[in-house]
Amino acid sequence: MSFMAGFCVIMSLVVILVYRSRAKQLDKILAGEGRIAVWHYTPDEWIRFIAADYEEDKKIKRTLFFVVAIISVIVGILLTITLQDAIVLLIITGIIAIVAIPAFLAPHFRYRKLQHSEATTLISEKGVIVGKMFHLWAGLGARLDQVVINTEEEPNLIEFTYSMPTRNGREEQVARLPIPKGKKQDAIIIANYFNARII
Repeated sequence: MSFMAGFCVIMSLVVILVYRSRAKQLDKILAGEGRIAVWHYTPDEWIRFIAADYEEDKKIKRTLFFVVAIISVIVGILLTITLQDAIVLLIITGIIAIVAIPAFLAPHFRYRKLQHSEATTLISEKGVIVGKMFHLWAGLGARLDQVVINTEEEPNLIEFTYSMPTRNGREEQVARLPIPKGKKQDAIIIANYFNARII
């Protein structure tokens, strides 16, 4: 019990420090530090963006879930054969069920958050704010890896790919911002600016 209590205290302190650092960075960005662009959207542009973002996020999360589920089933079958114990399959089933919850619910929560956000994005040196969503690639080992213009989607997007260290290596995230009408050239300049700094 003492060990568990100590572990929980340490984890709580780590979480507090991480979120405090993020909150400070958010305050600085909102105050205008390192600001590069602020884009506003018409209601139609925003609705089309959050619908496209929802479909993309849903596809990514479900693909990841099926990969994890397939690997888990294969490992579960092999362990069941090796250990001759059916409890392994029960454990694997539980793991798959737990992984399924965020895989299928997270895109919906993201969609609802964007749906109730102001139709505005803010691009800064250290991160971007998309509606109520905050993406930060500064501090704690995070870094910006690539910025691309995606003209295959409608509306066109500028995508910021960044990564951060986790227990299993670096975890990659993508911040997708819709490009407002008449701002495509600005988006290209912004993408070139960031990519030049990454190199």
